[in-house]
Amino acid sequence: MKIAALRNQPFLLLILKDGESEGYFTPEFMHKTKQQLSDMSLRIASDNLSIIYADQINKGCEIVLGMSNLGLLELCDNDTDKAKELLKTQGIVYCFRAGWAKYAQLKKISPSYFEEVSLSSYALAINDTSDIRLMHATLVSEGYQSAMLLTVYKSIAANYCANALLIDTDEDVLIFELQKFLNTAIALLLIDCDKKMFTNTLYQQLNTYLTSTDKAALLVKVDSSIKHFTQQLPLLTKEYLQETGLLDFNELKGIIDQQVNISIFIPEILELPITVANELNEDFEGGYDFHADDEDDIAYLKPDEQ
Repeated sequence: MKIAALRNQPFLLLILKDGESEGYFTPEFMHKTKQQLSDMSLRIASDNLSIIYADQINKGCEIVLGMSNLGLLELCDNDTDKAKELLKTQGIVYCFRAGWAKYAQLKKISPSYFEEVSLSSYALAINDTSDIRLMHATLVSEGYQSAMLLTVYKSIAANYCANALLIDTDEDVLIFELQKFLNTAIALLLIDCDKKMFTNTLYQQLNTYLTSTDKAALLVKVDSSIKHFTQQLPLLTKEYLQETGLLDFNELKGIIDQQVNISIFIPEILELPITVANELNEDFEGGYDFHADDEDDIAYLKPDEQ
């Protein structure tokens, strides 16, 4: 069991305490170290928190402790003797910088994910024995997942995005749109089409197929289409989509299985060009209706006559 868990304090504080009691760290060294910790805490609080409030200054202290603890653990790998030597020869600021460098890795992995990670995530109270390296490793893993999501999203969108591509910073939105791209890919394969985008004619063909074909036959065709599509994907893309469940196509299969209002629900899960969507909704604003109701459209635009 690690020393921190045994003695109910962060690794860094235990090393300082033991080094002081053993005479390894001089009074002058301890005074300097405490002053440096205090200075760094105030700097963190002033730059990242609201220094007006005492609890925020305290949070700054905890962040500095956490960063320094992470750095020391990374440098010495839980070796107490090496930790004492590092602190004595390199100092506490060196350890803090090592911890901060680990934190800064997140920005290189995924800038958008880094913006979502609060610096307070690294705060460590004086009686906190949680494994900060494990916590950091979890954030790194999530950062790579975030970066992979963006990479896969751009790759699939390059083929199946039917409108102007505006990349959202909200990962839930990206996943929602990515699923629509994937649903579209399968829907096009259902009608044996090698195109990457629906036209009005192709969509009507899909609608006819879905509403006139036996459910069992439809589900078989869905599974074969998924298999065909999956085989064409790059390995890393396929693995990511499988791990996240985006290749399960539960929503698409569910609509087909229910056989209720397919024509209403299917457009909601597909990526359709605005022209096709507007035709389905008979929506004049922003779309085209192939001149079917030009007179009404013009009348709509005219101001009311006084």
